[in-house]
Amino acid sequence: MKRVIDFYRKHYKQKLFNKILTMYAIITIVSLATLSAFVYTYLNNSQVQKELDLNKQILAGVGSHLDIKHATSQQIIQQIYRDGPSASSALLSDVLSFLQNNFSDYLNKRLLQYSATGVRTPDINSFLRLLLANNPDIRTVALYSKDKKFLFTLTKDTQNYYYVDGDLQAVIGKYIATGKSYTTVSNINNMTTQESIGNLIIDYDSTAIYRTFQNKTDEMKGYIVVLTPAGDVIYDSSNRYYGKPYPYTSLLNNPSSIQRFEEESYINMQTTNKFGYWIVGVIPKSAINGNMKGLKNTLILVTVICIVAAITLTYFTIVNFSRRTKVIVQAMKKVQDGDLSVRIPREKEDELFQISSRFNQMCEDLTQYIDRVYKSEIREKHAELVAFQAQIKPHFLYNTLEAIRMRALSKKADDVGEMIYILATLFRYSVKSETIVKLSDEIEYCRLYLDLFRIRLLQKFTYEINIEPEWMSIPILKLSIQPIIENYIIHGLNMSQSDNHLTISAEWDGRDLQLVISDNGNGIEPLRLMQLRSSLEQHPPQASNSIGLINVNERLKICFGSSYGLQMNSEAVKGTDITVKIPAGQGGQQFA
Repeated sequence: MKRVIDFYRKHYKQKLFNKILTMYAIITIVSLATLSAFVYTYLNNSQVQKELDLNKQILAGVGSHLDIKHATSQQIIQQIYRDGPSASSALLSDVLSFLQNNFSDYLNKRLLQYSATGVRTPDINSFLRLLLANNPDIRTVALYSKDKKFLFTLTKDTQNYYYVDGDLQAVIGKYIATGKSYTTVSNINNMTTQESIGNLIIDYDSTAIYRTFQNKTDEMKGYIVVLTPAGDVIYDSSNRYYGKPYPYTSLLNNPSSIQRFEEESYINMQTTNKFGYWIVGVIPKSAINGNMKGLKNTLILVTVICIVAAITLTYFTIVNFSRRTKVIVQAMKKVQDGDLSVRIPREKEDELFQISSRFNQMCEDLTQYIDRVYKSEIREKHAELVAFQAQIKPHFLYNTLEAIRMRALSKKADDVGEMIYILATLFRYSVKSETIVKLSDEIEYCRLYLDLFRIRLLQKFTYEINIEPEWMSIPILKLSIQPIIENYIIHGLNMSQSDNHLTISAEWDGRDLQLVISDNGNGIEPLRLMQLRSSLEQHPPQASNSIGLINVNERLKICFGSSYGLQMNSEAVKGTDITVKIPAGQGGQQFA
């Protein structure tokens, strides 16, 4: 997770052009992907509508075919009656004779009539055979007698005569209908009494429906089924549902054009034919999507190519601007490090050209300003800094010698020699000419100074130094911590307690180092604390012989800048915390 965060900060959060490239890439991808999705959806909907329209045309053709067959049946029955309204019509008379007599009696009557007249009258058998010859879609034609309970069936190859029992529908189902046919039933009435004496039954081959859309099978998707309202299959172009009820009949009453059959499918249905059959067109979505797969892949490929091309072109354009911007940033860093000789090469006349021109002019103006003013101010501040240090040395030596003298008078101990040795070491450090030293040198100086008082006070005083080793090389102003410790020894040390303790620690906030000197001494009264804080904020400080906190604070500001110096927190009787804030980089090297 840390690597991800570091990567984000390094390559995105701090990189403007990476943000621009990312946002442009997102906009490009979303825009082109949306456009492609819109095009695909439009074309897919167009393809779906095209298939549905074709399917409707096929359904209309099937409906017309069924209507024609229904009309054919009506024409056939009309031919039987067409010679006249009376029962004396030759063909009608023959039909009535056929239905009202047994087959043998019917034949005898025809023979007698032929013998008496010598004229062969039209007979129903010849009529029906001619009907079969002229209508190849008729599979079976039959005559049913209600009175005599017989069924006469005739096909192109066979002729049968059955004595039957049961209603007409049962007879049709048993002797005529098949799984791939549909029938028409017409009444044959006695023209005199208007009583129905039988029925003409015509059974059509349903597979002939295929011829109505045979020339469109290459274009057609899905399948066509013709159903009775009860769900029985009359015709099925897929040959899957013959001989059983159609399993999705209950879903056909749903008005939605998309239903879940074997799979999600588009549905067209027509019920306007004379038979009242349901003509259903089923187009699986996968059948249409299969055709669209090639288009989909092409759109994806074209979209990806366009995205890559757009992002690549943008990338190289942004890289060019980024390179020019990087040159400007590097030049600014060099100026930050003190190199005012840097100049930015100017290329195209745009905003970056103007920035480069203004930057170069600024560097020239700043160089001239430094030559006139800044160097003289540095010399002045350095002289002031040396004067501050000169104040510290005599005062420090006086206090140290006084401590040794009091120790020698009060107790002639063997540790006096050690104290004098430490004092000599401290004095040698204080008279060095360097203004800026390493933090390790300053801390060592403070440790020796504290050892003097630890020896003097025996068990009444302890100290602790907690600073990370890697911070010891940070530059610091010489003698910036010791006066704070001395201030504690003089004003904060409580001789009535045996647990006097001083701590020197450090905290780093990523840019600055804060050295914290904490004690558990007498502390500072609120009014005095407020006065001291006010004095620390004044710049320059008022003239004073004091070499304490105000002196150190002013030296730090002169050396490192106004944002650095001392901060003070204290509570009476509880102790004091003084923070020394210094830069954690190479600040102040110019005063060394």
